[in-house]
Amino acid sequence: MTSNVEYDIGCVRVNLEEQSVSHGEQRLELSQKKYFDVLQCLVEQYPNWVTREQLIELVWGGNHFVGDKAINNAIWHIRKALAEVDPDVQYVVTKRGHGYRLAVEPVQRVPEANSEQGRSLPATRWLGLGLSVAVLFPMAWFAVQALVAGSPPVNTVSSITRLTNYPGSEFTPIVDFDRNWVAFTWARPNQSPDLYIRPLKSDAPPKQLTFTEQSEYGPVWAADGAGLYYVERDKSQHTCAVKHLDLATLTRKPITDCYYDLNTHLAIHPSGSPLAVNKIGPGIQNSGVYLVDLDDSDVFSAADAEGLPETRLSCGDECRYADRDMAFSNDGSRIALTRRTDLLSENIFVRDLATGEEQQLTSAESDIKGLAWSRKDDRIVYASEVAGKRVTQMVDLQSGKIAPLALPGISSINPVPGSDAFVFGAGNTDTYISYLDLEGDLKAAIPLLQANFDQGNAHYSTQHQKLVYCSNESGAMELWVSNLDGSQRERLTNLKSEVKMPRWSNNGERIAFIAADSSAAGSQLLVIDFATREVQKVQPKHHDYRRPVWSEDDSHLYAAVSDGQGYQTYQFDLDAGTGLPIADMPVLKLRPIGKGEVLFTQAVGSGLWRAEIDPSVPELKNPREILPGDQFSPLYNWDAHRDQVYFHLNADLHSKVMKLNLSTGEISGLALLPRDSLDKFGEFSYIPEKNWLLFTQMEPYQSDIYQFQLND
Repeated sequence: MTSNVEYDIGCVRVNLEEQSVSHGEQRLELSQKKYFDVLQCLVEQYPNWVTREQLIELVWGGNHFVGDKAINNAIWHIRKALAEVDPDVQYVVTKRGHGYRLAVEPVQRVPEANSEQGRSLPATRWLGLGLSVAVLFPMAWFAVQALVAGSPPVNTVSSITRLTNYPGSEFTPIVDFDRNWVAFTWARPNQSPDLYIRPLKSDAPPKQLTFTEQSEYGPVWAADGAGLYYVERDKSQHTCAVKHLDLATLTRKPITDCYYDLNTHLAIHPSGSPLAVNKIGPGIQNSGVYLVDLDDSDVFSAADAEGLPETRLSCGDECRYADRDMAFSNDGSRIALTRRTDLLSENIFVRDLATGEEQQLTSAESDIKGLAWSRKDDRIVYASEVAGKRVTQMVDLQSGKIAPLALPGISSINPVPGSDAFVFGAGNTDTYISYLDLEGDLKAAIPLLQANFDQGNAHYSTQHQKLVYCSNESGAMELWVSNLDGSQRERLTNLKSEVKMPRWSNNGERIAFIAADSSAAGSQLLVIDFATREVQKVQPKHHDYRRPVWSEDDSHLYAAVSDGQGYQTYQFDLDAGTGLPIADMPVLKLRPIGKGEVLFTQAVGSGLWRAEIDPSVPELKNPREILPGDQFSPLYNWDAHRDQVYFHLNADLHSKVMKLNLSTGEISGLALLPRDSLDKFGEFSYIPEKNWLLFTQMEPYQSDIYQFQLND
């Protein structure tokens, strides 16, 4: 927007260059830049009404996924700040159907020659110029902002069109090579996902392709356009398979297996073979990309195609990373891979298929979902997690520059063949902290901390009667503390990176947590002293940690550590600075329950286990299963207090919160929640004083499919 300009609005001065609002010597606090941008937009558009659509274009870069809550929140903060110095004047007015407008005329201060003082002119004196500028204002302003911020101009993305708007969620869209059809996954409300197709260039209704009780998703087109390859997960059998679907007969044929507990991705070479699939192979812990040869016509035409030859493109466990998603370049010479080293670090690599040489394109990304090549193979569009939100970005392969795109966070993306267009599924979800009151007979999830930013992974300290939790309120995912009702909120860390999994010590003096390691690809285990705010790094030789927890006497920390070939649980002595493995089992979450006993989980579907432990002898003794995987499936969403274990269990149509009595073995249901409404990487935390159970809940969203144009 305009710079080096000041306006007087009543008794308030707005400086556009400094992005400040003041009253005399008092500077008014607008805690987020977006709030000032909204105010500036109202100033520069005076005396015109500004609609919500205009605010989305001018302030949020055309991101039409911005909800009413964000705009309402900005207007509320502006009114609140101005009312603090001039409570008798209503500065911003609202008119239904018109939008927002300043009720007080802004007067522009124009500097006079040879004078440090300025004279004021009404904003209407500049209206003629303003009307001329208004035609070019949106694109020009964003172009200037892009240059300042180092991001691309807004016209990099254009012509955003919604393709689906059905009940439930639609995702993983892909267009056939002739650009006639788009295939996608549709999860109807309370149903398993199925495959559908619909015409790309008309509003004809979609055609359903699969009708089973299994989950079918992730289609890719066969080269002849007569079939689809897709992933099928059978929950009842706990199996996963990649299959081919004939569109004429709807007959299905197995191609290869996949790993049930892995998010399986597919990609097909432009020539029609090979088919790339990520999975875990025999004797290898880390997932990798396998290339399935579809040109073996004798095997493929057989009734059982499981004999198709395949080779592992990724290296084995010696590399200590997992290749997850992939996309072939349009000329077929390269493949882009997303490579995860730990929970907080995942980046994009490009591999030359002929030479095997690799180029790393990104270095500080987290949880990448979706990547696609541009038509000229010179750019890659992708989405990653930044401060708890999905941000769509583009990396230039020649310069290595990364720039944000004016798109919502995507969950999947594919190019429209032979064009500069892309199709994508939207993929941002808000998270907040909820609780169940376990006292009464009727139990429902009640929001505890819910705001215009993400919050989760809460843990309660009885000693301080405070919550510690993760929040992106400051623009980065940091540690915060507050009272149980959300009052006296305070930020604990200022790491400007991703933090996860905070855990109070039993005496309330320290908090252990995981944070991204900016000095190396991976994560670090940290401890913060609650009184002094000093942060201590725990034994830096490891690079991937999970779920820290304190020993009963707070003398040690337990945490799962990855060595690249699986997870082991370590016992860390903070005073000595040492760490020793306590079990060969891949323990991912461990909870002491008193009298030297612990409960733990190993992997999805592995059940709940019990063992003894003595910190003086770091060894997990007598491990035994107390609840099998078909009755206890969560990795993280569980907690224990005395002889009670509270845990989450997914059902077909909903989620269940259950309770296990360790003394009697009795299992009982506590509450029903919407299906997939709990963050699977969240945390259960029991509060004895209240008899409450805290957890991270996800706000349901309508996931639709869109198309956009990527300009040069």
